[in-house]
Amino acid sequence: MSHPGCSSRTAFGPAPAPGSQPWALLQILRLQIQSQIAPERHSWQRGLALAGAIWGQVEGPQVFAALAGMLEQMGRSRRSMFRFSNPDCSGCAAMMTAHESLFLQIVTLTCRAQGDKAERAAFLLCEANDVSGLVQAATRLALVLPSEATARP
Repeated sequence: MSHPGCSSRTAFGPAPAPGSQPWALLQILRLQIQSQIAPERHSWQRGLALAGAIWGQVEGPQVFAALAGMLEQMGRSRRSMFRFSNPDCSGCAAMMTAHESLFLQIVTLTCRAQGDKAERAAFLLCEANDVSGLVQAATRLALVLPSEATARP
């Protein structure tokens, strides 16, 4: 379900293709953030279920936890609010914010062993603050994240 004017203020570009690994990571991230903003909604449970459905009951929770670790480390470095699209609005969820794009770039570049580029993206995302914790958390995620070829449909 969407609402008038979805994502118009924060839209950066289209979200990754539905069903892809970046799409799943983005949806889980959004649900984790939503749980912080509105804990009574328990959105993290939907994120954990999505991770389990995609990567299985062993690796899914590991990916979920590692992604939560990245979110925590990013929150320690950033001073301003992280802008994210509403995962419960189809119109908003189809768009990605600039912050979400940088977050996914960090994950992608880390998985590709392009640490210098990942660190630069983290530096931008964290507003020129210390990124060492975020980079370490991204490395932990890369270690537990199965390749896209092994993800379940």
